[in-house]
Amino acid sequence: MVFEPTKGLNIITGETGSGKSIVMDALSLILGNRADIKTKGEDNNKCIVEGVFKLSRAKYQSLFESLELDFEEETIIRREINDHGKSRSFVNDTPVNLQQIRAITQNLINIHSQHENTQLTDREFQFNLLDNYAGISSEVNGFKIDFIAFKNRTAYLRTCEQKQQAWLKEKDYLNYLLNEFEQINLQINEEQDLESELNLLSNAEAISQVSDAMVQLITDNDLSIVDSLSQLKTQLKAIVNVSSLSKELYDRIESSIIELKDIAGEADNLKQSAMPDGARLEEVNNRLQTIQNLKRKHGILEFENLLKEQSIISDKLLTIGNIDYEIETIKVELAARESELENRANKIHGSRIKAANKIEGEVKSILKNLEMPKAEIKFELSNKAQFDEFGKTELVVMFSANVGMPLQPLNKVASGGELSRLALSFRSIEAGNTDLSTLIFDEIDTGVSGKVADTIGTLFEQLSQKHQIIAITHLPQVAGYGQSHFMIGKREEQNKTVSYLKYLNKNDRVDELAKMLSGNVATDIARKNALELLKTGSLD
Repeated sequence: MVFEPTKGLNIITGETGSGKSIVMDALSLILGNRADIKTKGEDNNKCIVEGVFKLSRAKYQSLFESLELDFEEETIIRREINDHGKSRSFVNDTPVNLQQIRAITQNLINIHSQHENTQLTDREFQFNLLDNYAGISSEVNGFKIDFIAFKNRTAYLRTCEQKQQAWLKEKDYLNYLLNEFEQINLQINEEQDLESELNLLSNAEAISQVSDAMVQLITDNDLSIVDSLSQLKTQLKAIVNVSSLSKELYDRIESSIIELKDIAGEADNLKQSAMPDGARLEEVNNRLQTIQNLKRKHGILEFENLLKEQSIISDKLLTIGNIDYEIETIKVELAARESELENRANKIHGSRIKAANKIEGEVKSILKNLEMPKAEIKFELSNKAQFDEFGKTELVVMFSANVGMPLQPLNKVASGGELSRLALSFRSIEAGNTDLSTLIFDEIDTGVSGKVADTIGTLFEQLSQKHQIIAITHLPQVAGYGQSHFMIGKREEQNKTVSYLKYLNKNDRVDELAKMLSGNVATDIARKNALELLKTGSLD
């Protein structure tokens, strides 16, 4: 099926069940909506939907560049769905994801459906309608982005304050622990050094005895080892030049004497280092006990980890100090942001107040043409104390359909038929204040007839002067306004029911409108009436 809408107002008609939903399903896929496996037919061929769009370079090139896509003035968006409902998407034959497609098409096409009437009572829809009309949509969107950032920053402040409260409860205890560490003043490898010293002090007497014996044996008696070796060295000196071996022995004895004297000196040093000192022994024992108590207190086995614990406590106290500073900094920042958002919200509110009276008048004018001459509508705006993502405006749309009926909130008083007409009024105003290229109205005129239908056709015609309009309708009065008319039908082919789309020329249009007027039979009177309907539309 190929659908090539023209500029202006494009009409699509067809009997119920003929397949008009296929067009909407295809457009839905082109707009980047997720594929439903029901979209796929029963045959074994994959489903391919392709849309061709003529785009302005000035308007769309920067968007394509931000999406890392090559811009083409004639851009092709293609979706392929296999038997399992899996889809692939392409823009100008470049694989893309659905987010990229939506980023492009959200600026191209908007679909208005009869099933969206319930949106009229939605707060966001009402604000969007008013803001589009006031010409402040980009300003409001910017405000929403900044408000979300403000809200997230505020939430972060609350998290910081919660941390601060939790940490403050242990701040005094952490300071106590750190002061204890600082007073004890641990040194690197201190425990190991103390244990070595304790070992020496505990064995001082034995060390002194052994050291004395070593010194006596090596140097301090008449038969000392050094004296004996010295005598031997004197004897060897007489034959030192006799052979290399005698010279080697002489040198080795000389070296031994030097080494033994050095050993005797070190033995004396050992004795001095281990001199009995009860006061120092007690001091070392007490210091080691202090370290052990500290390790038990912190549940630590290794001395090195005790030093790390001191560093951790110090860092945590520093973090507590930093979070105090960070909280104060954030509070100052948020106060400035809040003031700025407040000013912007007040400005937005003022713009909405100015637009409200005008949009009320336009809606009432459209409703009057839609056979609701006594309808009243009011956009009640009040300035809230606190702003939210919509600013500081509280908006309630009040409505009354008949004389003598008080204005009440729209969601409490409007019937289904009234909502349909209000929806058409809102949609036409919304469409008139948007720069979207294409607007699609999917049976939004359901449930109306006669003069109301003629008014709807006039509205579509007016909108088609600024936008490409595609309207799916059951009303011949609306269809008569189309510049182009397409008919969807169905036929049997090879034992299958196939839907088809046909562009209607002048004669075809007369036949189609006549059938719509007379109940699927194109009588002469119906043809005459069809020609009257076409006088307001374009004919081939």
